[in-house]
Amino acid sequence: MSVRTWLLTAFRELFLYHYKSLEFRAELFALIIAPSCKSARECNFQVLKEVAAEIYKNDRHRQGVFLNIVREYIAIILRNAPASYNEAIKDISRKVKANKSLAVKINMNHINRFLRDDIPEDRRILQLRISEFLEDQSKEASCPIVSTSQSI
Repeated sequence: MSVRTWLLTAFRELFLYHYKSLEFRAELFALIIAPSCKSARECNFQVLKEVAAEIYKNDRHRQGVFLNIVREYIAIILRNAPASYNEAIKDISRKVKANKSLAVKINMNHINRFLRDDIPEDRRILQLRISEFLEDQSKEASCPIVSTSQSI
């Protein structure tokens, strides 16, 4: 990791443009990746690197910061599992409800690339449920709000 990437990671709130968007995406990916990992060090980040390159095309430093934040979130989720899965889900739901534009960051083509069949069934089911939750968040936030009350 370069010094600049490390500094951006350490001081992301101060130096990164739209860092909340980047952190939101990192939380999404950590949530879907964590069930397939035994520990944060044993995760295969090759697909994540490819997705990061697609999202942040010409910004290698932003890609590096993104990867580091995902690793941090995965470590937190795995260290405090299963309660941390629930907390991350609640946090994502709260953020999307507060800011509907974050739902655009939920790209199911990217998310579904992390679904794995070669993991234990309970973890695979957890991944599928997380994927369904993220898809629901994306759909709910993109739908216009319809008022059910009528004025007389």
